[in-house]
Amino acid sequence: MFAISLMALISMISSVIVAESTQGDAAGINLAGSLRMMSYRIIAETQQHESLDTEESLRQVQSSLKEFEQRIKSPKLDNVIPNDSEHNQRLFYEGLINEWQNELAPALILAIEAGPTGNAEYLKHIEIFVHKVDYLVQLLEESTESKIKLLSLVQAISLFMTILIIFIAMYDIKCNVVEPLAQLLSAAKQASLGKLNARVYFESDDELGLLGKTFNHMAEELSKTYTDLENRVQKKTALLRHSNESLQLLYEATRRFNKNEDICRRLMPVMKKLEEVIPVGPVSVTLCEPNQKNSYRTLTTQLLERPADCENQSCNECLVTKIDQNPHDSLSLPIQTREAYFGEFLVKYSPQTPPSNEQVRLITTLVENLSTVLSLELKAEKEQQMSLMEERAVIARELHDSLAQSLSYLKMQVSRLQILRNKNADETQIDDVTNELKEGLNNAYRQLRELLTTFRLTLDQPGLQPALEATIKEFSQRLTLEIELKYELKHQSLSPNEEIHVLQLVREALANVVKHSQANQVSVEITQSGEVVEVRILDNGIGLPNDKDLANHYGLVIMRDRASTLGGELTVKNREGNGVQVLMRFHPKQR
Repeated sequence: MFAISLMALISMISSVIVAESTQGDAAGINLAGSLRMMSYRIIAETQQHESLDTEESLRQVQSSLKEFEQRIKSPKLDNVIPNDSEHNQRLFYEGLINEWQNELAPALILAIEAGPTGNAEYLKHIEIFVHKVDYLVQLLEESTESKIKLLSLVQAISLFMTILIIFIAMYDIKCNVVEPLAQLLSAAKQASLGKLNARVYFESDDELGLLGKTFNHMAEELSKTYTDLENRVQKKTALLRHSNESLQLLYEATRRFNKNEDICRRLMPVMKKLEEVIPVGPVSVTLCEPNQKNSYRTLTTQLLERPADCENQSCNECLVTKIDQNPHDSLSLPIQTREAYFGEFLVKYSPQTPPSNEQVRLITTLVENLSTVLSLELKAEKEQQMSLMEERAVIARELHDSLAQSLSYLKMQVSRLQILRNKNADETQIDDVTNELKEGLNNAYRQLRELLTTFRLTLDQPGLQPALEATIKEFSQRLTLEIELKYELKHQSLSPNEEIHVLQLVREALANVVKHSQANQVSVEITQSGEVVEVRILDNGIGLPNDKDLANHYGLVIMRDRASTLGGELTVKNREGNGVQVLMRFHPKQR
């Protein structure tokens, strides 16, 4: 822009200078051209004076001479001629003036005085002078044309230089602005598309060069950061995938460990999955009896032949076609809890790729889960044995408290009958004993049926409430009416022994209702008030007789014994209006 402005300024200044130098040239050329015309006019007026020879013609000639003198010495013409005394135009112009003043003007005056002969001689001189005047005009025209040509040359050079500068500037802009901007734009577009390998390849010390270097540095840093992030994401993804596989393995192991299947079918898929998740193998498990060192079963993932103790002939989980003979290091973990030792979990691995700490923790967690499952199974087995023993103890106690006492009573009645027969007692006493034996046998048989029914109910469905519901249903059918049940005990409030006694008491009371009450409304309520459990059986029957002693009634005796066994108290009384209320209150042992 500065160069173009400079060229324009030079062009304008040169135009002004040339225009100033050519100012007045036209007037000077016209004036010089008029000298030639004046020369011919003087000749014509001189010839006219010769023919007329009057004062008027003479004054005319003199006036023309004076005017010619003024014109040839005119400042307009003098200003057009260069001031340099050595210049050819100045020398020629001064020569014309000298020739006019010293030769032609005096010669013309003499020619007028000499007559026609002098006039002819003068005409020859004036024609020569006219040619000199023409030459002066030609010099002036050539000088003016040279100035105009110089102006044209300056304008042409300025135009050429301007166009050249414009092309150079455009080429410079293309090389140093357009192409760098295009590279920056292309690199920015590629970077926006995620292609961080884009670079700007031009180099310069200007702003665009600095911008390009900065962009390359930024792209390189972003590429490093992106590559680092990708590597970290890949590592995190691999860790997450490994964690997911580990969690899946633990879930699958927990699910399989808790299945009720053979230990081989439970362990072998987990051991195979462990070899897939972690680069280890083979994996083997040696199982022992709890707290015993002698193993009873060994499981491994690499066997060529089926084990002798294999129970499933269709399973091929542990069989392989070729055993890995490469050297291995091993990791052995005991399968044990605080309560028992169950065996060893052995994992072999290549010395070049040992398991990491996370993988060791996974194996340890897997072994701990296996130990927990085996411990829970052992505990469940012991609890089942204890439950069986407790149930047998309950049955023995029930037999002792009910059927055994009845049999003892019958045995004493038989002994009494034998004594009466040996003493030849009367028939009335013998008949009384016989009737007591019959009643005792009936009661013993009824108690046996009650016990069988009770044991069957408690074994079919655990808990007191299902057994009570079954009992209510049974007696509702026997009474042909709906017995109302109200059960409000908390979860696991009673022990199995307490549940048996409560159920037996309810059955005994309902049996009395069936036999004696003639009721049409019966309800059973099992409630809890603070620490006390209340068992209440209500009916609206005929009630208890007032004239009969109930202290030795066999059913009431059994119910009082059950209440006493539970550490409670039994109350049997008539209700206000009609009916009977049987109420037992006791503190459960678990409470």
